[in-house]
Amino acid sequence: MTISSKWTRAGLLSLGLTTLAWAAGTYSLIVNGQVISKNAVVINGETYVPLSALKLLGVTGTLKGNTVTLALGSALPPARNASGGANQMAALEGCLNQTLFNGIWRAKVLSLTPIQTPDAGSSDVPGWAVKLEIRNGIPKTASLMGTGFGASSGGSQPMLLLADGTSLTLNDNDFLKPWSQDVLQGGVLTFALRFSYPRGTTEGQARAQRPTKFILQINPRIPEYMGMKYSVPDPSLRVRLDC
Repeated sequence: MTISSKWTRAGLLSLGLTTLAWAAGTYSLIVNGQVISKNAVVINGETYVPLSALKLLGVTGTLKGNTVTLALGSALPPARNASGGANQMAALEGCLNQTLFNGIWRAKVLSLTPIQTPDAGSSDVPGWAVKLEIRNGIPKTASLMGTGFGASSGGSQPMLLLADGTSLTLNDNDFLKPWSQDVLQGGVLTFALRFSYPRGTTEGQARAQRPTKFILQINPRIPEYMGMKYSVPDPSLRVRLDC
């Protein structure tokens, strides 16, 4: 199946014409749950996406003269990238201060802040505090506990990873209250999770090993009687902390 048009919306963006400078709005773009580097724009009430985004959906495009031809080919969308090593998993992926939506929850990592945790009888232990905002995106009350978050719900505890895949130690009490709290439709949870390096880690060593990923692993299998489901096969959330 082919579609031809004079300077199609997809073609405009793929060619990078300077006329897009007067776009009324620029928006992050997610294709099949994966945040991509290019943006969508709105011009005079119309939304435009880059041709490269359409290619991720199996649409090919060719330019001949002043006509862009689009074709729905046999190409399949690429698999989402996964973190390597022992923590390899599929997940929705984004950056700091980007909202990820899995069909139930809209999650955003607001900040990553260095901290010191008192340790009786020894030096303070360096670590990091991850501040989260999680919004209920469905028209009913829900909880993290009831939607697959946390080890006792079939997922895992939140993880803060160094570049080599090492996971820092979570203060479990920080997650217990928001995990069990009911959130009304449109409601929001804002909370911080504290993670620590192993005892004996100096502040200099900690700063040289800044975390690169934050992961919320979620079990997608919600009992049918609860009347809610995720809109993606794997609703887990992975946030890159270096972008």
